[in-house]
Amino acid sequence: YQGPPPRKILVSGWWGLARHLNYMGEIVQGLAMSLPSFLVTKSPVSFVYFAFITALLLPRQKEDNILCRKKYGTEVWDEYTRLVPSKVVPFIY
Repeated sequence: YQGPPPRKILVSGWWGLARHLNYMGEIVQGLAMSLPSFLVTKSPVSFVYFAFITALLLPRQKEDNILCRKKYGTEVWDEYTRLVPSKVVPFIY
């Protein structure tokens, strides 16, 4: 999608699935790093990093939304959010 020059927002490929798909990757990686430790120790402390990265990134995508609306303009950002409705997890959130 191309807004007023020089504002371009990528809506194809992976970035057409979710606005912050990289955040989902970080969260999944956090879970993947936590699970082996949990399977060995059976300690919920294993999930501290997973909880931390999730608590860090989910609120951040809301802040990014506000900043991008200012950067690209309301009309362009509304069109982008219409084209890419998922925020982090494709087709879910």
